[in-house]
Amino acid sequence: MRSGIRFILLLLIISSFGWSKLVAQVPASLEGMRLANDTAVIINVKWHASDEKAWHDKNDGRLEILGLKANMRSQDLVKSMTGTTTYAFRFEQPSLVEFKVDIQSIASGEQLYLVDSERGSIVFDFTTQSQNDFLTTEFDPARTLLVWKNLEGNTYDSEFDIENIYYQPASSGRVMDIGFGTSFPCHPNAACKEDSILQLISNSTVRMRLVMEEGIGWCSGSFVNNTRNDKTPYVLSAHHCQYDYTPIYAMWRFDFQYLSTTCTNPLMEPQYFSIIGCDLVAGGQASDFLLLLLSEEVPLNQEVTFAGWDRDDTAKPDTSYLIHHPNADIRKISTSVNEATIHPNQIGWTEGYTTPAHHHFRLKFTEGGHEPGSSGGPLFNQDGYLVGQLHGGTAGCEATNNAFIGRLSKSWNLGATPQERLRDWLDPDQTGLTKIASIENIASGDLVTIRGLVSDPIGRPVKNAILKVTGSITETMTTGEDGSFQLLNVNRNGQYIITPEKKDHPTNGVNAIDLIAIQKHLLGKDTFDLPWQYVAADATNNALLAVGDIVLLQRLLLGKIQILPSSPSWRFDPSQIILDPIPSGEPAEVQIMCIKIGDLNSTADPKK
Repeated sequence: MRSGIRFILLLLIISSFGWSKLVAQVPASLEGMRLANDTAVIINVKWHASDEKAWHDKNDGRLEILGLKANMRSQDLVKSMTGTTTYAFRFEQPSLVEFKVDIQSIASGEQLYLVDSERGSIVFDFTTQSQNDFLTTEFDPARTLLVWKNLEGNTYDSEFDIENIYYQPASSGRVMDIGFGTSFPCHPNAACKEDSILQLISNSTVRMRLVMEEGIGWCSGSFVNNTRNDKTPYVLSAHHCQYDYTPIYAMWRFDFQYLSTTCTNPLMEPQYFSIIGCDLVAGGQASDFLLLLLSEEVPLNQEVTFAGWDRDDTAKPDTSYLIHHPNADIRKISTSVNEATIHPNQIGWTEGYTTPAHHHFRLKFTEGGHEPGSSGGPLFNQDGYLVGQLHGGTAGCEATNNAFIGRLSKSWNLGATPQERLRDWLDPDQTGLTKIASIENIASGDLVTIRGLVSDPIGRPVKNAILKVTGSITETMTTGEDGSFQLLNVNRNGQYIITPEKKDHPTNGVNAIDLIAIQKHLLGKDTFDLPWQYVAADATNNALLAVGDIVLLQRLLLGKIQILPSSPSWRFDPSQIILDPIPSGEPAEVQIMCIKIGDLNSTADPKK
């Protein structure tokens, strides 16, 4: 029999300029028919091909998943008299679907679930959900049945609505063309960049699956730090990702660690962790920012960075890094080695609005590019500070791309209320800071500082000593005038290998008096008194003192060689420090002696 219920087919559109305005509504219908054996009901989902074609034509093929507005109420469904009714949904084209369901009540003794008709396994159990409104998992309607069972009779007292059916027909041209492995090959995996700052900030980025009444699409976003450093789960993305639609924020999904662990694309889709649900905090069209608060805290076992930011309104990135999920693929990184431009003009967008001058950076990527799904991805400057999020431009690779980035400095004070700007949320105590660093998602009790001092044998601080840190992080530091260095807020449970290095000014502090001192030591006339002097005299770096050390230093002084062939100009005691693990509480203190090779009487200038 005909149900008489009418459905509206709506769609979500993503383009290089963001999502286009809804321009078509295609009428669809459901037809229910009781089978002869009185045990099942078939529901046919239909709409006119001409309407679908017109819909695609108007939207230029930029579709992801269609939203069928169902409003299928439990009281209107045909029911069997046996105490169990089975419903089968039939679509003209094969596709995975999802149901958006609102449960008012599940009566005592009743069950409602989706079952795989071929395997007999439950695909999704409505009665076990902790929320009234939810989205089912994807399922194949060709082999999945909706079962409404009453174990105590046949009154069917449960009340529920299947409000939306999300569906991707084959004719959309997007089947198997979104998600894992579908982005342009020009985008390098984020793992290709081994720089410690880039590795740190890349962990701020999440893939976002956005559920609207009108359909489902994808964007990128990033966790962002605030001046309290309290790891509030704010995610920054792009305003146009939900412009002119009806977002169902409680069903938005945020995918963590959807990435490759190597530079090479993986053969299999990686596993990832998700949080579902968020609240809208603030947003603004002029700079295209969207600030969201996740429905729960980020678990401490998730490797997440809360990105630091720089809101200097005059600064322009010398080098820019976009970290994003193009086409909903795994995490990628695109780079521009050219200085970004503050765009001086208004920009007209395909959604039908215009943004003001000076609210966007404009740049062209020199490695990688962007695609649909990249929108909202964070842009970092050369120092690893977040300065904006991708709005749009011309999608593509290096030869064709052109990107516009909504500027964080404009989003800071964009509107008259907290819901229209960032400052109230990212600087809740009004500190006035213009720049803050990133922090990692580590329990506060496990955050420690490593600090140290590099000095010469008589205690003077050594300038320009390089400290290379490997292990749990990769970092390089250089000592200043006071010879100090520090690593802030590192995980005490990690392993940190500190290797000092200094190779400059080989002749610094080396003179004839030092050569005579080595000679007297070899002749036994005046042996060394201090252990470090044995290191300083060993120019050949073979742990043996001999005439060859004198000859080598003499050649260095005469200019016949420019460096010592087997030794850096400075060596260290200890030569390497391993911290694993670090006790909680006070900072880890490190003391390193820097010894100038060839200088036996400490005349070298440690500030050179």
